[in-house]
This record gives sequence, C-alpha cells and structure tokens, in this order.
Amino acid sequence: MRYYLVNIIFLFGCLSCPAQIVDFVPASHFAGGVSVAQKGEWQHFYNPALLATSDRNAISATYESRFAMKELSIQALSFSIPTSLLSVGASVSRFGYSVYSEMFAGISLARTFDRYLTMGVQFNYYSASFSSTMGRKGVVVPQVGLLSELIPDLSVGFCVFNPTCQQLKYRDIVKDIPCVFSLGMQYLFSDGFQWLCQLDKVLYHVCVCRVGFEYRLMPAVVVRVGGYGPSFVPTLGCGVKVGGFLFDVDFERHPVLGITSVGALQYHF
Repeated sequence: MRYYLVNIIFLFGCLSCPAQIVDFVPASHFAGGVSVAQKGEWQHFYNPALLATSDRNAISATYESRFAMKELSIQALSFSIPTSLLSVGASVSRFGYSVYSEMFAGISLARTFDRYLTMGVQFNYYSASFSSTMGRKGVVVPQVGLLSELIPDLSVGFCVFNPTCQQLKYRDIVKDIPCVFSLGMQYLFSDGFQWLCQLDKVLYHVCVCRVGFEYRLMPAVVVRVGGYGPSFVPTLGCGVKVGGFLFDVDFERHPVLGITSVGALQYHF
C-alpha cells in the first residue's frame, strides 16, 4: 500500500513540476530554484558553464527529502577542479528504492573565453532499474550551457538539457527524458544583495518562471527567498560558511503535496 501511494505522489509531482530537469536531480538550493546564472557557483546537473566561474576545488554532497518520504529522496555527490585551461567536474545522483531506482552520472567541461562568453558541456549517463528481475538500462544525455557577463553587475545564463530528445527504451518500456531550455539572469544590487530570475521551458509543457532574492546578513550567513510556478511554490533557505565549509538548507512548499527540504554540504580547498 505504501509503494502504491509513493507511485501516486511521484506521478503527481512530475506532472505538477514539469520544469525540473529530471526527477532524480536534487532541487536547486538557490533562491527560487534559479540555477543557470548564479555566477561563481556550480551545482551539479544544472548549467555546466558555471563550472568555469569557480576558482577553487570543491566537493559537495546534497540530500533532498521530497514530501518527507524516504522512497522519494535523492542523494547526490559532485566535485570540481578548475584549471587555467579547462575546468572539470563530475557528479552522480540516485533516486528511488528497492522496487524502482534511477541513477544519473555526469562529466562536465567548461572554459571562459572572455567576460562575454563562458561555455560548458556535460555528458550525462542516465540509467533506470524497473524491477529486481529486469536489470538496469541506460542512455547518454548531452547538456550545453552558456554564461555571459553583459555588464559588471549583470550576468545571463542559458542551458539546454537533452537537446537530442533522448529516450530510454527497454523491452516494451519507453521512458521520455525531458528536453529542457533554461534562460536566467543574476543582477547584483550590491556585494550582499542580488536578484535572480529564470524561465524554464520543457518541450511540450508550459513555461515556468522562477524568481528569488539573496541577502548576505553577515560575511558568513546568507538568506534566500523566492518562488516558482503558476501555482507559486514558495522557497526559503539559508547558507552558513565556516572556514572552507559551506552548509545550505532550503525548503519549498507545494500547495498540495507538502514540503520538500534540501540540505547541501560543500567543501572548498
């Protein structure tokens, strides 16, 4: 009975949140879920071009508790290494439980050519296990991202996930992997206050608008507020920096399904 309820919630969540890249990627812990133009930050499976805007090695772990059900939880790990020629990143995430699970692994490459053009590509491998007897099947999914600093305080990001409209085909099962176009911007009012907005368009779905604000209360503490979607899902979060460690915790509340929480721990070195 519990698994039946999990499947219903999973289906409803997918239909009500069509702008999320894939169901096994943790929600962005940026304000409003804006993730394609946050200069200086790289978050796995979103805009790969942002990888080139970070100047330190980093490793991070993310856990998402979707609607407070462990069967819907998502775990992710990533690391990034910036170099003078090319920035490299790798990430992996897992979603599901014993009956059904999905895994996602990606390798990212990014480079800044000048202030007006930063480009990144990511090669993702998506696999799913539909039952203990059917085994696991996978497919390669490409991703391309761009970032441009139009003026010193305004950055614009663009990302397309799965431009080739890849599908996962296994026996009689055909699983569509969404093709997602994202366009966003980051505007710095000051060193401690910024505005973020983003438009997500999933092929054959309506466009979803995201907006958020981030304010630095003190050098080590940041608070974030925002929201997204036609039904307006509000988001609230904060980040605390201690030495090379950065801990983020964020919440969003779906009007029907309830609260999703995301926790992320990053270490820069």
